[in-house]
Amino acid sequence: MRYLRHITFIVAASLLAACSGNPSLVTIEAPAALTSYKPQLQVDEVWARQVGAGVGRQYIKLAPLVQREYIYAADRHGVIDAFATADGKRVWRSDIHALINAGPGDGSDLLLFGGNAEVIAVRKSDGSIMWRTPLSSEVLSAPVRRGNVVVAHTVDGVLYGLDAGDGHQLWRYSQDVPLLSLRGVGEPQIEGNIVVAGFADGHVVALSVTDGSVIWDQVLAVPHGRTELERMDDVDGRLVVADGMVYAVSYQGRISAFSLDSGQLIWTRNFSSYTGIAASQNELYVTDSDGNVWALARSDGGTLWKQGALHGRELSAPALQGDAVIVADYQGYLHWLAREDGHLMARVRVKSWQEWYPVPSEYPSNGYQRDRAVMAAPRVVDAYVYAMDKEGVLNAFRVSPLQH
Repeated sequence: MRYLRHITFIVAASLLAACSGNPSLVTIEAPAALTSYKPQLQVDEVWARQVGAGVGRQYIKLAPLVQREYIYAADRHGVIDAFATADGKRVWRSDIHALINAGPGDGSDLLLFGGNAEVIAVRKSDGSIMWRTPLSSEVLSAPVRRGNVVVAHTVDGVLYGLDAGDGHQLWRYSQDVPLLSLRGVGEPQIEGNIVVAGFADGHVVALSVTDGSVIWDQVLAVPHGRTELERMDDVDGRLVVADGMVYAVSYQGRISAFSLDSGQLIWTRNFSSYTGIAASQNELYVTDSDGNVWALARSDGGTLWKQGALHGRELSAPALQGDAVIVADYQGYLHWLAREDGHLMARVRVKSWQEWYPVPSEYPSNGYQRDRAVMAAPRVVDAYVYAMDKEGVLNAFRVSPLQH
């Protein structure tokens, strides 16, 4: 099963073509087959657990929150699990009976979830609800916290500042949403007293965490093309804030570097991504909208390498582990690439959902297609990597140099 994002693209493009009298069909390029490579890393499964029922056919990027002793994860329907990171033993389970679109975000003593037009805060100690705050629309990225302020981003282009104690609204900022946009919003990033967020109209905005006042507003991508589909330029991908700089990328637009304090543009280049960026000391790593992995220089955006072996495989945002960059794909594979030049170093697949439970009786055995996609960037803690697929299978892997 390919993602709802591409189904939306096909429908939208077909309608636009029909309106213009163009009968041509819209096609999706087949994903690249997995290629052979020389393994350089040993990847061992440590444990695997089932988290509720996953997200099903929804285009939702639920991902675990990993801390030193515990890992927290949720399913679409409000089942939240806390596991011990060492052995995967369940510490507690809670069912909050609410639809969850994003999270958990780290709220200090809270887990923060984006729901259907609400933010839900639950206690890390036992999963009980502390507060729920209704908002204007769906929250499709994990809320974030700094001090006493929780920041949440809704799909209708609104950024909210909420009180971490009881969830009441402290401030509100909004941007216009284009007629046609990707299903998703970028997770806000907080540095000091500044929160930075990307919007569906191609803007990147920096606000005061305290009161929501605008510090700067920059246009990352300018819409171009004759149709609404061609003019989509959402900033949905993960932003990076590091060393006084903001790195942001848009769909069908650009990747750019800005000064965090002033918003001054440092460099920019044409690029297209809806997943986002990871940064090391001198490099940026990003997956483009065609499924290629790039390494760019942080100083000027110049290309260091491009890996095309995973073209079309619906890659996640990248994550970094030692000398490797990790991406996940639509079939549940994790791929380790060398940060030096992008060559393949290791590959492993998240455990099959069917290994845990039989196919549900309401789905005929010849008609049920499991969606193994790992949509969010893998989580990395030292030698361990954690990833969860759309079926709710959460895996822990340990990575070590391959012994020859």
